[in-house]
Amino acid sequence: MLALNCKTHYSLLKAFSKSKNLAQRCKEYGYTSCVIADIKTISGAMDFHKSCIDHGIKPIIGCDFGEYLIIAKNKDGWFELIRCVSDQSLSTVKRLAKNKNLLCVSKKKNGMSSIFGENFFQYDYMKDGVFYVDKEDAECHRILLCSGMKSTIPKINKKLRTEEDFDNKDFFVSSNFFLKKPKQNKTLDKIESACEEYGLSKNPILPNFTCPEGFNQDDYLRELCRQGWKKRSMSVKANTPELKNIYGDRVKKELGVILRAELSGYFLIVQDIVNEIKSRGWLAGPGRGSAAGCLISYLIGITEVDPIEHDLIFERFYNEGRNTDGNISLPDIDVDVPAEHRDEVIDYIKQKYGTQNVSQMVTFGRLQGRAALKEVLRINDCVSFAEMNEITKYIPNEAEISDQLEMMEEKSIIGWALENDPDSVKSWCFINEEGDLEGPLVDVFKTAIKIEGTNKSQGKHAAGVIISKNELKDVCPMVEDKNGQMIAAFEMNDLESQGHVKFDILGIDLLSKIMEIVRDEK
Repeated sequence: MLALNCKTHYSLLKAFSKSKNLAQRCKEYGYTSCVIADIKTISGAMDFHKSCIDHGIKPIIGCDFGEYLIIAKNKDGWFELIRCVSDQSLSTVKRLAKNKNLLCVSKKKNGMSSIFGENFFQYDYMKDGVFYVDKEDAECHRILLCSGMKSTIPKINKKLRTEEDFDNKDFFVSSNFFLKKPKQNKTLDKIESACEEYGLSKNPILPNFTCPEGFNQDDYLRELCRQGWKKRSMSVKANTPELKNIYGDRVKKELGVILRAELSGYFLIVQDIVNEIKSRGWLAGPGRGSAAGCLISYLIGITEVDPIEHDLIFERFYNEGRNTDGNISLPDIDVDVPAEHRDEVIDYIKQKYGTQNVSQMVTFGRLQGRAALKEVLRINDCVSFAEMNEITKYIPNEAEISDQLEMMEEKSIIGWALENDPDSVKSWCFINEEGDLEGPLVDVFKTAIKIEGTNKSQGKHAAGVIISKNELKDVCPMVEDKNGQMIAAFEMNDLESQGHVKFDILGIDLLSKIMEIVRDEK
């Protein structure tokens, strides 16, 4: 049994479903497969795929292009769908349809039927389109729609009384866009049987780093460590047999971990970037956070902190125990560079590894805590602006309570405030003796709690840069940022789970100011 046309909150401000809830409800209702079909995007594909697998549902990846759905029927179709989404071009769809790895679903027969042939299916997919999982989620969906329309519920209600038609009207007059229990349908059965189950996750696929002649990557990393030992005068530091053993054993242990995980290339790439920064006369950060716990990084010039001298732990930086046969985790070394030179560093990376192989990445702004509550209050137009600020000022920032949120079964910043700081918001909402929410704004609080974590906007990650072994448009969906530049349309964790390698290049104003002070003193 197939759920065909399921949207998630990655269809920004167009749908409310979360992949985990969708997959869970599919399992409860007896579906065996589910098609994600977000609007002109597949940014939610990795989250959806994992959620379906976790619940025993066959994940099928598709995309809604407006007049039709395009669905990847196999792994080759997945990569072809990536190209279709990146190009947003009918000519690309037509060209790739010839390979028979994509399906097309349309409400009526049109030119696509001749293009796709036996892989074309006529079906009114909107009649059972899923924009929210449960019927009672319709209100949350309307909040998102109002946010996208820059409107409010009272204004929409007025339109319903005075205007025959307007954008998204169907969603305000009906609460029927939820996941219903399955019904037998021959067309859906054919679509389901045509689609294979395939994995999306991969171990890290490092870009090629060209070593000097006579060296492979492992040997070259060892050689750089030897050179670093001399350059850092380690023989002077390890001036007793005991210290020599401590340093020597640490180098051997770290190299063993790095080589077993086949990550030599990662360290070679980072040290090359840092060396380029220094060669241009710019300051590079001495080592941020746990990265300073790696002696290899110190020896090859990535960091400037001796972890033995300062008693720093390698396992805090990289723990081999997280690796399995099916998953190799990546190190995380932040490269700090003067803010005004960050773009030049990224240009260097593009020149070295190819413009088509290097990209910054997308990030999604989510409605969390205070922002979620403000959005629901504003769209319902139920309090004044001053009272809205008064209510929401008691909702903490996520970073302030992150550890406590991790211990909550249902992670909610608003829920945390109601439990842990009840007096601050009790005039509007509180938890009664039965454990239920009560108060004059109880419905608003309930809706805001449900809406927490929902994607609202799309932007560019402040630091992350992807360097791929392949041209990114062939292996990762791309999207334009606000400046018209193409960036990877997956977030950081999703990119890494697909084997793409992320490097953090951070522009730091403090480094710029230090350089300025040094120049002035000269």
